[in-house]
Amino acid sequence: MLQQPPPRACQGVLRLCFSQAIRRCLERSERQKLTLERPNWANLSRLLEIARKDMILAEDTVIQKMIETNADTVRVARHPDGSGRDGIIALLPLTQEGALALLDGKFSGLTPDAQWITPTGVQPAAIYVWLLHMPGSMGLMLSAFAEALNLFLEEPVPVFSRAANAHSQSVHDKAGYIPAKTVYPDCPDGLLVVLPEHHGPLHQPQIEISVARTVEDVFQVFSVRSATYLAEQFCLYSEEFDGNDFCSTHWLGKIDGDAAGCIRARFFGDFAKIERLAVRQEYRSSRLAFQLVRAAIDHCRRKGYRTLFGHSRLDLQRFWKVFGFKPVEGRPLIDFANVKYAEMRLDLPALDDAVSMKMDPMHILRPEGAWDRPGQFEAAPRADNALRLNLLHERTRTVRKTVITA
Repeated sequence: MLQQPPPRACQGVLRLCFSQAIRRCLERSERQKLTLERPNWANLSRLLEIARKDMILAEDTVIQKMIETNADTVRVARHPDGSGRDGIIALLPLTQEGALALLDGKFSGLTPDAQWITPTGVQPAAIYVWLLHMPGSMGLMLSAFAEALNLFLEEPVPVFSRAANAHSQSVHDKAGYIPAKTVYPDCPDGLLVVLPEHHGPLHQPQIEISVARTVEDVFQVFSVRSATYLAEQFCLYSEEFDGNDFCSTHWLGKIDGDAAGCIRARFFGDFAKIERLAVRQEYRSSRLAFQLVRAAIDHCRRKGYRTLFGHSRLDLQRFWKVFGFKPVEGRPLIDFANVKYAEMRLDLPALDDAVSMKMDPMHILRPEGAWDRPGQFEAAPRADNALRLNLLHERTRTVRKTVITA
């Protein structure tokens, strides 16, 4: 006997790792289904008020913005008996940037950014279950949810959700959701996910930050700054490349191997100045800027600096405050390159393992920022180089015949 193919409303959903119990429930519920409709606002507003008695929802203006961006984001599920026990299914199809924002913790369910929502008919990188509120049987609810979800599943993608309460958590567990942290270790607590079958997890860019040590590294730093400050902020070349680059330490940030961001520090007697943070536009939805600043701060602390100084663009002061920087009181704003900046300061506690003259001398000889790894001078001794020893003896002028060779 031939098996019947799964109902079209379930075809995309059955390519996700939902539990077997959910699959059986979907098969049974095909006989009696809720009808999905794009809502008119009057009816949707009434249903939202009912849902708000049970949970906190986004403002009406935010919901309207999502519907304007993609008309399939919100659907009303009408009960077949005409009883008025209708529900709401709201799913947000996320762009790649939106999916990464969800994993980075920048995504807010109360105020989602419309730029992170794919337009109608565009394949999303992931789906976020924004709202599922339907009175009635579990089977009817799941059937409507599967049908709404199927609209976005031309290709299977991860489906993310959150549990609003203990009952909701139990439903998610039975459905086959797993904690997203088991797949994406750095994602926010409480995020749940169902992954596609036979597919790996959503790609997370690999971020790498290192001190710029080679000419090639420095060229990549300069290219990032040119793409950011010259191309976007319209600085003059002489303003951006100010003569301080070859007396600074630079950090190069790469995403999947591509030069994506940079920052530099200059060192003075009792303070270090962090400056020239730049991230290319296409990578600004990542956490690269935060990791670059953190790398620079940690490096300066390791060198023994306890005061860091910087200039913040006025609209970015909140960003720098995340790291503990505070505006310097009593100091006027400064202008350069036609942009206003405020002076910011960060005071740090002493670090026990800061580099100092009390350390083993070999530690200080190690490459900048790599003080915890043995350097070239600590490598296993090589066989004596007779030619070098002879040249040292013949051509080195010594005082009182002091022996200088090891």
